[in-house]
Amino acid sequence: MRSLHLALLAAVLAALVGCSRPSAEDCEAALRNWFTLVYWEEAEQEIAAAPPAEREALRQAKTAEKDKQLEGGLDLAVMQCRGARDHDGVKCMKEATTAAQARKCRAPKD
Repeated sequence: MRSLHLALLAAVLAALVGCSRPSAEDCEAALRNWFTLVYWEEAEQEIAAAPPAEREALRQAKTAEKDKQLEGGLDLAVMQCRGARDHDGVKCMKEATTAAQARKCRAPKD
């Protein structure tokens, strides 16, 4: 009987811990926003440094590159995001409107 109670308690605790993870959808939205903000901050600097005649072609290339880079690592990043159980960080990344804000969301906590 005691082992049954322990097994039931373990199952309940596991369910509660699992519920504390951000959803995959929230993590994906947060990560997409974070990556887009940071990526374009860096890309815009590179585009501005290019000769004016080359900027539009470079911007188009950067757009295609961003999508490829993002999709390449998104599944793993979502799993890591959910495993971190950082609801505040996910919310912060989703609400960020600048790369600087986005970076602060991922800064190590003291």
